[in-house]
Amino acid sequence: MLCLAVNLNTVTAAEEQPDSSEPDKKKPKTVSITMFIPGIHQLASGKYVKGTVLLGSFLSCITGAVIHNNKGNDWYDKYIDSNNVEEIVLFRQKTEKSLKKRNLFMVGILSVWALHILDLKFFKSKKGGVKGEVGKNSFNIGFYYIF
Repeated sequence: MLCLAVNLNTVTAAEEQPDSSEPDKKKPKTVSITMFIPGIHQLASGKYVKGTVLLGSFLSCITGAVIHNNKGNDWYDKYIDSNNVEEIVLFRQKTEKSLKKRNLFMVGILSVWALHILDLKFFKSKKGGVKGEVGKNSFNIGFYYIF
């Protein structure tokens, strides 16, 4: 079944190939992953201090969120397995404390990413940027990268 799907996919892809005489007008442009990870684009643009601060903050917040999520899960497992009322109260408090810290680190992740977007929007390089539209009931954020 998998081989049939792969063969059909290659046949349809071969049929959709444009003639070599026609210009390649419909070639899709891809966006680099550096546009989505804070700090990478800044480092590539030569803004080493800004890139290091953004990337370091982003990775630190991700690490903190993962660590406190695992701690919260461990405390919750102890909370579920405990039979002593005092331990139950203690483990529940520690679970809530760890998960609150995890949530703060997640807010940090979003904040660093928002700073990255603002940096691309207002201090953008010649190659990339962000465009945003705000409607009555929605908003759209679009990334662009010129190749």
